[in-house]
Amino acid sequence: MASTIPFKLITPTRLIFAGDAHLVIAVTTEGEEGILPQHAPFLAALKPGLLRANVVENGRESRLELATREGFMQALPDRVTVLVDEALRFEDVDVAEARAALAQAVERQKSETGDAAAYAREQATIDFESAKLRLTGHGAAH
Repeated sequence: MASTIPFKLITPTRLIFAGDAHLVIAVTTEGEEGILPQHAPFLAALKPGLLRANVVENGRESRLELATREGFMQALPDRVTVLVDEALRFEDVDVAEARAALAQAVERQKSETGDAAAYAREQATIDFESAKLRLTGHGAAH
């Protein structure tokens, strides 16, 4: 078996995953970052997006994919920890609701003039709703 690294994914309300991973990929503010075992120490702010990880659960390898909100990722040579405000699995996403929320956020963002913080908040919502739609195979154009 290829080498793995202990990996935890945590939200404010629950532990989403705790186990081993061969690879963890998250969307940082600088772009996607992949973490492998023995990665150099690394800390990054995360944007809303898709988090993907090749994990080992109950002795079986599988792909973990989640739509995540903002957060942080810390990688050390012996572990990876991801803390996010929210993480949704495929079965947690209501496609119609995500499409509606995306459309509303796009419209609100269009009306933001000069308020950079409000514009950024809407962009975070757009990114999260788009990630939810990509997770379910209903890609989002915005």
